[in-house]
Amino acid sequence: MEDFSHLLQATLTPVALISGVGLLLLSMTNRYNHALDRIRHLLKEKQAQPMADWRKVDLSIGIIYGRCKIMRKAILCVSSSIVSSGAMIFATALEGLGGLELGWLKALLLMVSIGLVVVASILFVIEVGYSLRAITLEIEPGLPANTTRGTE
Repeated sequence: MEDFSHLLQATLTPVALISGVGLLLLSMTNRYNHALDRIRHLLKEKQAQPMADWRKVDLSIGIIYGRCKIMRKAILCVSSSIVSSGAMIFATALEGLGGLELGWLKALLLMVSIGLVVVASILFVIEVGYSLRAITLEIEPGLPANTTRGTE
C-alpha cells in the first residue's frame, strides 16, 4: 500500500501540469475558433460589398488567417505537451509497478513538456500582436496594418 501511495504522489505533478495546460489549450482553441468564425463572416460580408471595398476585407482576412496558422501551431505544441505529460505518467507507473529505472526518460519528457508550453506561450503572444494589427484596420482605415501609434 505504501508503494502505491508513493506512486500516486509521483504522478500528481504531471497530472497537475496536464490540468493547467488544458486550460491554456481551451483558451487557445476558443481564440482559434473565433478567428475562423470571423473569417467566415468577412467572406460573407465581402460578397455583399462592391468590388472596390474588397481590399480592406481581404487585408483583414489575410491577417486573421495568419493568426489562425500561428494558433494552430500553438495548439499543436500544447497538445504535444499533454501527450508528453501523459507519457511521463505512464513511465512513472511502469517504474513503480514494473521495477524499472526510468528517471532519465521522465526527466526528458518533463523537459519536452515544459519546452512545448514555452513555445506555445510565445506563439500565443505573437498571435495577440496579429490580432492588434487586424483591429487597426477596423479602427483606422488609412493606417497600414504594420504601423503602431503612440507609446505602448
